[in-house]
Amino acid sequence: MKEKLHPFQVALLIYMIQSGVTLFSIPRLSAEAFGTNGWIGIVILFGIVTLNILLIGLVNKYGHGQSLFIIIENIFPKWLFVPFYLFLSIIFTLLATLVTKKYILLLQMLFFRDTPSIVFVGMFFILSFFLLKGCIYEIGKATVILFFMTIWTMLLLTFHLSEFSFTRMTTFMMKGDKDLFSGGINVFSAFLGYELSLFLIPYVQKNFTKGVFFGNAITSFIYISVSFVCYGFFSFEYIIHDLYPVISLIEYVKFPFVERVENLIFTLFALKVLITVVMYLWASKELISHSFQKLRPNFISLLLLTVGTLISFIPDIIREVDQWLTWLTYFDIGIAFLLPIFLLLLIGLNKVKQKKVTL
Repeated sequence: MKEKLHPFQVALLIYMIQSGVTLFSIPRLSAEAFGTNGWIGIVILFGIVTLNILLIGLVNKYGHGQSLFIIIENIFPKWLFVPFYLFLSIIFTLLATLVTKKYILLLQMLFFRDTPSIVFVGMFFILSFFLLKGCIYEIGKATVILFFMTIWTMLLLTFHLSEFSFTRMTTFMMKGDKDLFSGGINVFSAFLGYELSLFLIPYVQKNFTKGVFFGNAITSFIYISVSFVCYGFFSFEYIIHDLYPVISLIEYVKFPFVERVENLIFTLFALKVLITVVMYLWASKELISHSFQKLRPNFISLLLLTVGTLISFIPDIIREVDQWLTWLTYFDIGIAFLLPIFLLLLIGLNKVKQKKVTL
């Protein structure tokens, strides 16, 4: 019998997938989207994501822990949905690729200007391949280790409490120039990754939904805490004009044994990005493995990583990467909301079909 993921492992997986490079700019994104004290908008988005996770939980409950492939193919023949599986695989592979590329470009721009991109791409390629060689349970165990290696960085927020002031936050709630739609989507993109829990359903023990809820709660708590501290440490005006206010926040932390703490933190953040990349590629691998069962898993992993590496060299600057990610985010949000609803409809149709057969 194959080992299954514990809900705690699911929670950490969801948190590590969600927590990407957007964390460094989320105070600015929330300010642009929601105006003054825009961190309150993150609380609202947390509620929306929670409702979406509830839909995924209903898929698990009424689907009796079956994979989405079984739910779909109980109603439709497999060949009919192979193009759909490939479409999802392409979206997930591109997301993994561009998240990696954005992190690498930021790393070069901020700290390693003279290091060629191929060095960082090669490192991600090798580490991702070794993780993808294992099953999801082994990826889950690795995630727990990487979580405890990175979560301590949240303690750095306590260094700013002495300079924190509520007067910098102003008494105005969500006032000023706002961009609720496109700005809100930019903030919402920081939560994406929880939709991959649909692929985890057959690999998890009981209390799957609680694990996903808890993982999203950790992510939301960190986003809200970081944004709240930024609004009180800087000001709304400063945050609006700083591309990466969280990096600026870390720059104020000084240790006698570390010259530039932000270098260490941003480099360590690669571990979170690695899990995000690996999980999107794992979901893509699941889709291709199911569509073409004669292909070997290691060959699929190598194929996805090779294609992703080649695509990563197309966008050269962060602006181009952001444009690609914007369009992919629209697709991924559609997948996150529509796929659970579609699966619930199929579960209902299957129950009607079974009743007719028994009659």
